[in-house]
Amino acid sequence: MGAVMAVKRLGIPLVIALLFAATALLAGIVAAAPVYAQNGVCPENPDPVDPADPMVIVDTPADTDQVASPISVSGQAAVFEANVRLTLFDAAGNELVDTFTTAESAPPGLHPFATEIEFTVADTQQGCLRVFEESAVDGSPINVVQVELTLLVDDPDATPEPPDTGSAGLPTDISGGIIVPLAVLLLALTLLISSTLAATMPYQRRRP
Repeated sequence: MGAVMAVKRLGIPLVIALLFAATALLAGIVAAAPVYAQNGVCPENPDPVDPADPMVIVDTPADTDQVASPISVSGQAAVFEANVRLTLFDAAGNELVDTFTTAESAPPGLHPFATEIEFTVADTQQGCLRVFEESAVDGSPINVVQVELTLLVDDPDATPEPPDTGSAGLPTDISGGIIVPLAVLLLALTLLISSTLAATMPYQRRRP
């Protein structure tokens, strides 16, 4: 009978404590997870390559690569007069670089190409590299490959600054995501322990 009463008295506090703990753990996982924001950086692709028979293949850089100037671009192409066009966009969609290189030979067949692109950005940001063939009919982009990148600031004279630290000496982007969930978890554990002690204490009825 005493055990049943203990379980009944512990039920609601236990549920509350478990909800607190689950929320804290979930918040910690979400906050600590790395963020790779590579969504919708590139403008709409006007003419994607045919995956079954691509006329342009980009080997480097790869999607989500972090790149500093100059970007080494390489791949294969089967394009008109072997001319491979390259355009680099910043996070706002502005055109940073518009240039071209040549493959080793014109079609038929794919042929290697390689070049370097120099760029300048004021701060690290997302960007998009577009590699394509220029239409011989109207000059529009065809057989377009787009690669989403992170463009890094390249300043050899800059001295790296240590990351801002929060409590426990952790970088703020880490400690901020850990300290709060830990505090909530500690509160949940305190509530759970208190509820357990209260439920297991002898139940005494007052005498009339």
